[in-house]
Amino acid sequence: MKGPREKLIYVPCIVPHKQRPDYLATICVDPENDNYGKVIHRLLMPNKGDELHHMNWNVCSSCYGMHGKSRSKLILPCLNSDRIYVVDLCVDPLAPRLFKVIEPDDMHNLDVSAPHTPHCLATGQVMISTMGDAKEGPKGSFVLL
Repeated sequence: MKGPREKLIYVPCIVPHKQRPDYLATICVDPENDNYGKVIHRLLMPNKGDELHHMNWNVCSSCYGMHGKSRSKLILPCLNSDRIYVVDLCVDPLAPRLFKVIEPDDMHNLDVSAPHTPHCLATGQVMISTMGDAKEGPKGSFVLL
């Protein structure tokens, strides 16, 4: 483990029955902070029914301290909507903000759907496994960001 202990964690929160948008909760895990154990921010996604799933950083934690490598973004694939949200953590890690949205049409143009798990690669790219094709068939594939 190269990096220091985390002071914040980010948790995808899925709202059942598509009543409201899912959100990314920011939780303080610094035992020295008065907000320890509390949700200190909620970043609402702009759409209902996405079903945020596995998320990951744009850079692996094993790259901590490497020149030019920074865990500055979170990649959040959505199983139900075929979207991928990219969340910026640079401006304010306490209050993340939406950086980019990869829309379903963009995914379908690549003949993929149901993005599942992002993996940061040594190249600096992020590879996301998918579980279906554009017609929701069972053909899985990969997308590179």
